[in-house]
Amino acid sequence: MKYYFKFLLLFIFVNTIFSYIGKSNYKTLNTNRDILNPHIIAIMVEFQNETINDPLTSGDGSFLQELDIEMIWNDSDDDRCSGFIVDRPPHDHDYFVAQIQALSNYFYKSSNENININGNVILNPNHEKGYYKLSKSMREYSYSDYDLSRLFKESLEVSKNDIEQYLTENPTLVFEDIIFTIFHAGIGQDFTFPTFDPTIYDIKSAFIEPSMFPQNLLFPEINGNEVSSGILIPETQNMIFYDSIEDIFYANDNYCSYQLGMTGTFAFLTGYALGLPPLFDTQTGKPGVGVFSLMDYGSNNGRGVIPAMPSPWTRILKSWQLPTDMTDSLSFNPLVFDMEVNNIYKIGISNNEYFLLENYNNKIDSLSIESTMSIDSSGYWFDNLIDKNIFEFSEDSVIVGVTNYNLGLPGSGILIWHIDEPEIQLYDGINNDRFNKSVSIEEADGALDIGFESYALFSANNPTNGTKWDFWNKNNEAYFYTNNNQEICINDNYIILDFSSKFSCEFNNGTWYKPVIFDNFSNPNSNTNDDISSFLTFEILDSISKDVMRVKANYQSPLNYNDFNFLKNLSIIGTSAESVFYNDSTKVYEFNLENYILNHREDLSVNGIVLTDDGGISNSYDTLGCVSAYLDQENNFICSDSKHYFGYFYNDINNLALLNIEDFTDSENVSLGDIDNDGFDEIVWNENGNIYAKNFNNTLVNGFPISGNYDGTVLILENDIDGIVLVSRNNDYIEILSLDGQNIYSLPSISNNDILSINGKLSDGVRFYDYQTSDGSYWMQKHSSHSHFPSATGFHIIPEYYNQSNIGNFYNYPNPIINDLTTFRFKVYNQGDIKINIYDLSGHKVESLTMIDDLILNDYNEISYSSNSLSPGLYYAEILHNNTKQNIIKIVVAY
Repeated sequence: MKYYFKFLLLFIFVNTIFSYIGKSNYKTLNTNRDILNPHIIAIMVEFQNETINDPLTSGDGSFLQELDIEMIWNDSDDDRCSGFIVDRPPHDHDYFVAQIQALSNYFYKSSNENININGNVILNPNHEKGYYKLSKSMREYSYSDYDLSRLFKESLEVSKNDIEQYLTENPTLVFEDIIFTIFHAGIGQDFTFPTFDPTIYDIKSAFIEPSMFPQNLLFPEINGNEVSSGILIPETQNMIFYDSIEDIFYANDNYCSYQLGMTGTFAFLTGYALGLPPLFDTQTGKPGVGVFSLMDYGSNNGRGVIPAMPSPWTRILKSWQLPTDMTDSLSFNPLVFDMEVNNIYKIGISNNEYFLLENYNNKIDSLSIESTMSIDSSGYWFDNLIDKNIFEFSEDSVIVGVTNYNLGLPGSGILIWHIDEPEIQLYDGINNDRFNKSVSIEEADGALDIGFESYALFSANNPTNGTKWDFWNKNNEAYFYTNNNQEICINDNYIILDFSSKFSCEFNNGTWYKPVIFDNFSNPNSNTNDDISSFLTFEILDSISKDVMRVKANYQSPLNYNDFNFLKNLSIIGTSAESVFYNDSTKVYEFNLENYILNHREDLSVNGIVLTDDGGISNSYDTLGCVSAYLDQENNFICSDSKHYFGYFYNDINNLALLNIEDFTDSENVSLGDIDNDGFDEIVWNENGNIYAKNFNNTLVNGFPISGNYDGTVLILENDIDGIVLVSRNNDYIEILSLDGQNIYSLPSISNNDILSINGKLSDGVRFYDYQTSDGSYWMQKHSSHSHFPSATGFHIIPEYYNQSNIGNFYNYPNPIINDLTTFRFKVYNQGDIKINIYDLSGHKVESLTMIDDLILNDYNEISYSSNSLSPGLYYAEILHNNTKQNIIKIVVAY
């Protein structure tokens, strides 16, 4: 398993685009806590000098001390670049301090001033430049991850005394906040090229972590503390200093545009040290969100000196920035709001799925870097930008700061991030499933490109990494290639006017335009990752200024609803006819659904649950040690150490019977109700994501199980429009299902509470949908009713069966019989003995089955049968009631 992070540098000859890729199965990063005050302790290490230059490595094992970039291939006196040289030598103490300053400035801005990285480069007092010397040549540390860990370990051991002296002089440093960093001589083996790589034994840049150490190699120790992680990074990423650049890009007259800074590499690796999850596919190395995030291809934006910001999801995760949550405001439909740069706007779909919107501006004097270069194509990339005063430099000309780290993005506009909160560990590859990413970009051009195969590898805009066409704005022509929206007329308040032509619209002071809309029908659409309608619509309106864009958002739910997010951190502990009771472990609250007022109920105890009796009186009860806790039919509190469920079963509609639920399931979520209209209760529950319904005799109700990802108690409700329905949680949705399993509504849920039906509302305890139920409802909440008496309500009426025969609906399943097992299924309308005879084609009886006891009238009964004594072929089965033939069917025993 490989734990280094390899950067893929793709040189595009048309327009020299740089990008990287991380290839890893990263799993065991020990960054569960936040580093509060990160401190870089860095050392500079050289290798044993190459007396005979190794052609498969860059340099001779020593740090560069002077600028020597004279052209080799044409024997001229020209330099490879006559313009600005990125990260020019000497690569000494001051140079590496400047690299740490560049890293610090990046994270200070991108973390919203939450991360302030300090650091120091430890000097070897026995070396004029402060370098340390390793025991081997460069090549010998490059073969494997284990060799990288040996390099890391040896570097810390040769500098151990000096590091410990530094720690003694700085006693306030917290050891866990230290990020040990090794700057080694040479360039990193971090690039692949369109042709070949002549220096295959350069050393990979890496975040070193425990699994990279072989079992026989102990972790290095500093001050008695094991050091099992850190950063390994070269002195430069700029190939212009090495002859190999002329081998890779042969016969060029100028190499200025092939330069790359190392801030992006340094920031990417430091991101792991700070606990930022990778957003690329850690199995294949393909992009997840591409150039739009540091922890993906975005680290090499702007030639490696303008890395992208961490994604908005990452910044929220690390508490560097709080989003502006617009979800509640959507109840005022439509909602028009202004999006400012540097703000994150959140619009929820469900409890774990939501959109994050950000407004990005990559303009310099109203032009992007790309546009700037196309206008002045004679200038070199860095030289053109230096004239724009966007960089801050150290005294030795290292770029240590950028005015705006969004300048390296491929465009401006709104990015719509689709977040489906990961259920796996954050470092296990949350974007490895490219069809179901946890953090993804809704690409405005309607093409699902990021992370997929590209058929335009030599295009200046490689779509697999992300392009300007992925931004949402009114001027994105690519959006209309896949969305043929019709022109509409609006007024100054963005209200649609009823004019069908441009002339009539403008004549009446309206604006005639073609809208850019992101909704359930657009491409891409606003559906969930499960392809369920989110009912959300975003329309991109005007740019108010270069830093403000106006958006219209709308949520059109199939059912009206109200959100009360102040209830989100409370737990439901009971209900009454008009109220839901909550607690927060210290107080009990009553939320009244008539006036939507939350009151503190000082008279109710937090220790237990709230039960409401038939008179509407609510009280709290201590349920410690209770498996079943409820008020019985006489309003007595019952606390039992076993499961209690009462229903109308087995031909008796006059008396409630106690159900032994263990005969059916181990599930904790069981409900009862007459879902097949035979007058008797069926048992309904969730198991392994499927909804099961069985009769009292353990036969499945027709149409079940219903497959899905269902969880929690299944409500059994009656609605005047939909009839009897089942309601269950399916992932982050409340699904209302017909009895044949058809999805009537998928309603986003924003809470993990159990679903309940109360006072004409269907709720997860935070979002309350209007869903009026009628008297035929059987199971209204987890424990059925306000008293938690575990019995079905609703109507229990045995239908009158006219002109029925004794047996009906006789069949077997599966048919043909596979694996020698089948089940005969039939309805019985009158008590009597049941016999099933099986005959071969010659009319000989080959088997006889009988069933006398446990018959349920007016419902399905079953007899299981093993056919292993029968040869493959066609047979007949007849069913008899009290020895009178009722029906005959064909059965097939499969080969």
